[in-house]
Amino acid sequence: MTRKEFLHELQVALQGEIDQAAVNENIKYYDNYIMEESRKGKSEEEVTAQLGNPRLIAKTLIDTAEKMGHPNGQYYSGDYSGGPAGRGFRAEYSGQDGWDVRFGRLKLNSWFGKLMLVLAAILLIVVVANVVAFLLPILVPVILAMLLYSLFFGNRR
Repeated sequence: MTRKEFLHELQVALQGEIDQAAVNENIKYYDNYIMEESRKGKSEEEVTAQLGNPRLIAKTLIDTAEKMGHPNGQYYSGDYSGGPAGRGFRAEYSGQDGWDVRFGRLKLNSWFGKLMLVLAAILLIVVVANVVAFLLPILVPVILAMLLYSLFFGNRR
């Protein structure tokens, strides 16, 4: 299926189900995606075959928009332009591969993304442990002094 055929089928399936701005945004997203993948050496037919059935994609977009409370059909951040990815977390349904969860450009459901998450968690634990180890000797005497002060001098009238 060519890019134009794919986009036409997707547009027909989305038309009337979500608002026109969301239809246009989704068409633009898939158009940019197909063109970007074609620039990388794949044929339009290969890219559209990997994407899957445009009617199934449309149904997924409509269902996801309804479930997530976005009746206008927008549930991802920004469009696919081949440039820097949007900041923050982003989840997109990518057809046969399931959900594509990203943080910026990092694909979190890949082995590298999972490794980075584990390393970030370890780093966070180490930083918190060091902060606690640094503050504990300072805070314990202050807390004890406040406790002793309230025991001996706190109830005087």
